[in-house]
Amino acid sequence: MPGDERAAVKGAERCATHPTRGTVATCAVCGRPLCMECAIPVRGLVLGIECLQQVLGDEPTPPQQTPRWRRRTVRAPLDRASGWLLGIAVFATLLPWTRFSTGSGFAGAWALDRRWSMVVAVAGPVAFAVWLASGHRPMLARASGTVGGAIVAAGSLMAILNPPPFTKPALAPWIALVAGVGAAVSGVMGARKGTRARV
Repeated sequence: MPGDERAAVKGAERCATHPTRGTVATCAVCGRPLCMECAIPVRGLVLGIECLQQVLGDEPTPPQQTPRWRRRTVRAPLDRASGWLLGIAVFATLLPWTRFSTGSGFAGAWALDRRWSMVVAVAGPVAFAVWLASGHRPMLARASGTVGGAIVAAGSLMAILNPPPFTKPALAPWIALVAGVGAAVSGVMGARKGTRARV
């Protein structure tokens, strides 16, 4: 930097709040020198933070709304638990439901013949989809957990007690049974907790 420019910078006016910084404007109300950080443009004027209230008065600032796509659904812990357990039950339908024969391959619960595993294969995804769509409606989330979990648990238990002829149940119906019972219990407990909170 040439000597004449350095001398001009040294002799330049400094910000009243930040003495190491040069000024870019002066406050329209009090005349104080302002740096880039301190200068606030308002209604065609440049103001310092101290004089901002004097010009704006007590105007309420409008609340900033979060865009819809950025809003997150915050669920209660029991509502989250019932949803996750329904998701586990849906995952269990993709596993083998018997040790051999019908239902022993991938998506064993989805066998086309009439079996109790089909109750779980239909009720689990439907309840999970309702839970996902419930969003900010906790009653709907709890109802899907309670009703869907109970149907999944009942279908899984019947699939365990009545497997197809000449075979035994695999691990998947047991997983779905535990997940269904857990989802139903979480839904009921969440509903009770919500009722108590309202009273």
